[in-house]
Amino acid sequence: MSSSVPRLLRALVALGVPVATLLGPLAALPAAGAEPRAAVTTSAHDGVTVELVSSTPTVAGPGDTVRVTVRVTNEGPEPVEDLDVDLGAGWRPVTSREALARWADEESNRTAGTRQATETVEAVPPGGSADVTLEMDVDADLQLRSDAPWGPRQMSVAVRDAEGTADVLHTFFLFDPVDGTGPASPPAEIRLSVLAPVTGPPLDPADPEAYAAGVDVLTAPGGGLAGTLDLAVPDGGGPAVSLAVDPAVVATAASSDDTETLAWADAISGTGTSAGPAPDVVTLPALDPDLGALAHAGLSDDGIAAAANPELGVGGWEPPSAWSTSLAWPVGAPDVETLGAARAAGADHVLVPDGLETRGGTAATALARVETPRGPVSAVVADPSLSTALAAAATRGAGPTLADARRLLADTAVLANQAAARVLAQGGPDGEPVHVVAAMPRDWAPDPAAMRSLLEELEASGWVDVVPFTDLLDRPAPRVEGEPLPGSEPDAAELDPATVRRLADARAAVDAYASVAAEPATLAGGIDAALTAPLAVAYRSAPDARGTAVESALARADELRAGLSVVPRGTPTLISDTGDLPVRVRNDLPVDATVTVVLRPDDPRLVVEDRPTVVVPAESAVDVPVRVRAIGSGDVGIRVEVLAPSGTPVLQPTSFEVRVRAGWETVGTAVVAAAIGLLFVGGIWRTVRRGRSARRTTGERVAPAPTEAPATAPTPVVPPRQSQPEDHTA
Repeated sequence: MSSSVPRLLRALVALGVPVATLLGPLAALPAAGAEPRAAVTTSAHDGVTVELVSSTPTVAGPGDTVRVTVRVTNEGPEPVEDLDVDLGAGWRPVTSREALARWADEESNRTAGTRQATETVEAVPPGGSADVTLEMDVDADLQLRSDAPWGPRQMSVAVRDAEGTADVLHTFFLFDPVDGTGPASPPAEIRLSVLAPVTGPPLDPADPEAYAAGVDVLTAPGGGLAGTLDLAVPDGGGPAVSLAVDPAVVATAASSDDTETLAWADAISGTGTSAGPAPDVVTLPALDPDLGALAHAGLSDDGIAAAANPELGVGGWEPPSAWSTSLAWPVGAPDVETLGAARAAGADHVLVPDGLETRGGTAATALARVETPRGPVSAVVADPSLSTALAAAATRGAGPTLADARRLLADTAVLANQAAARVLAQGGPDGEPVHVVAAMPRDWAPDPAAMRSLLEELEASGWVDVVPFTDLLDRPAPRVEGEPLPGSEPDAAELDPATVRRLADARAAVDAYASVAAEPATLAGGIDAALTAPLAVAYRSAPDARGTAVESALARADELRAGLSVVPRGTPTLISDTGDLPVRVRNDLPVDATVTVVLRPDDPRLVVEDRPTVVVPAESAVDVPVRVRAIGSGDVGIRVEVLAPSGTPVLQPTSFEVRVRAGWETVGTAVVAAAIGLLFVGGIWRTVRRGRSARRTTGERVAPAPTEAPATAPTPVVPPRQSQPEDHTA
C-alpha cells in the first residue's frame, strides 16, 4: 500500500475543498449510538443466543445489498418456537472510538437504528441451531448514497419471542461512498504492527533445570511460544507479527537436548534450514525483570542497568547481529519514574502498554518523546483497544468470531478517519501515515490460524497495512500532547523496594568479587542471573514462590563469596628488625584467583613494607609472604585484608597477633659471638698449655745438680787410631 493519503483525499485537497467541508459531515453528525432503539423486555428463553456467521460485502457502497447470516442456538432444555430475528442498522457513522467500544461491549438489549429486515424461525430444538439470512438495501433502506460519509455504522441482530428479547448481537458494517464492493477508498492509511512477547517461566535459582524444562514445553509444537513463532514466520508469506524476545529464553532453547526445542531456537534466530524469512525481532532485558520494581527501589542508574543486563543467563550463546534494537516493556500503565528506569537500563525504546493516550482520542503515531528525571525516552504507545481485541479474538480456545473481525475493521476505520483529519490539519495529504501498535500479553497462548485470519482480513480491507514493528522505530520520536503519566505510582504486585535493594547490593558485591577471575563473567554470570530472577514479571502472580527465589538467590551469592578464605594460624614471633609474615590464602573456587594481601597493624612498632599480589590456583592454598619491619618490641595485632585486582575486599577482614621482639636478634648475635670468642681464647690457652710433647726435655723436667759427684768406675783410655793410606785420596 502507498504510504501517502489515497487518491480521493489528494484530489479533493488539490481542488481546494476546505478541510471543514471534507470533515463537516463527520463533525456535524452525532456519535453513533446517540439514538439507539430502546431496550426491550427480556425473554424467558435465557438459553437462546445469536452469532454472526457472515456479512457481505465487507465494505458496502451505494446500490449494494448487505446480506447478514446469523446462527440462532437453543442451549436450553426445552424447544423454542416462533422466534423473530430482526436486523437493525444505523445510517450515522461512528466517529469516535469511545462510542464504538461502548456499542461493541454493551451487553444490553438495545438495537441499532431502525428495523431493516425480519425473519421468523419456527422452532429450534434443545441443543439445536438454525441459520437465518437477512438482507437490507443500502440505498432504499438506509438512504446511503455517494454523498454519505465513509466509515463504520452500527448494526444489530435481535432474537425475540412473544415474551420479549432473548439475545441481541452488536456488530458493524462499513460504508464506502466511492467504490463500494470494490477496493475501499478510506480517507487515510493506517499502519499496524502487532508485537508479541517471547518470555519464559519464572526462573527458580535453586532449580534452573525446571526453567529449561518449562522452555521445552513452551517451544514444543502446540506450545505458546511455538504458536507465536508461527505467526512471526508465516508459511507462504502474508502479514506477520513482530517479536519482543527475552534472550535468556532463546539461549536456553539453543542449549536444549530436545530436537524440537533446538529447531525452534534455530528458526527464531534465523539460522534454521527452513526457507522462511527471519522474524522481525527486538530484544528485552534478559529474564524479563520488572522495571517498575527497579524504578521504585531508589537504585542508581548502574544498579538498574546491572539488573536489566541483556547478557544475563545466556551463557556462551550469541544473539543474531540483526537483533540490535532493545526494548523495555513495563507492566500495565507505567509512571514517569518507570520510563526513566528504562532509560537507565539502556533500552533504545520503551513500550507503554497503557497510558499516554492522545487528548481527545485523536489518532497519532505510536511514537512519543517523554521527558523523565533521568532524561528523555522514546516511548512506543500501544493501542489498548486494538491490543485487547486482537488478543481476545486470537487466544487458543477462545475461537475468533466474525463479530471480532468486524469490530477490528470498524475500529481501524475510525482511526483512518481521524488520521485524515490529522493529516489535513498539518497542511496537506503528504504526511506520514498513522502507525499504531497492538501489544499482546505476556501470557498469551495464541491461536495462529485465528490471528492469521484476522490480520489477513485487516490487510485486505484497503486501509490497514500490517508492517514490522521495527519500521516504526526508524523515525525519531515526536513530542505528542497526550494524557500525562503519573510521576511515581508503585504497583502493589511489585517486589518491595527493600528486597530489590538487597538483591542489588548482593549483585554489586558478587560483581566486585568476580574480578579475581581472569574472566569475571564466567564466575559471576550464573549468580547474577539468579539475583535477577526474582525480579521477573512472571513472579508477580506468584509472590510466595518469589520470596523463596529471593532467599535462594541470596544464599547462592553468599556461597560464592565464601570461596576465598584466610587460613587461621598460631601467633608468630618476630625477633629481627625485618622479615616476612606468611599469610595462607585458600581458594575453593573453580577458577584461579588473583588477589592482593594487605596487612594493617594496630601499632606503629610494626611497619608493613609491601602488598603482594599472587595467583592462587583453583581449589588449593598458598602462603603469601608479606615483608614487615619492626621499630620496637611488643605484641601487635594485625588485620588481614584480601583484595580483588580492583581494590575491593573479597572477604571479611581477619586478624592475628604477632610477638615483636625487635633487637633480640642483635643481642643474641652478640652473646653468641662473645661466647664463641671466649671459647676461642680458651681453646688457644688450652692448646698452649697442653700442646707440648711428653718426650721433649724442658726446664721443668731437668733434675737439679747434686752437691757431690757420685763415685764412678775409672774411664778406660783408648789410644788414638793411626791413619791409614786408604784414608787419603789423591
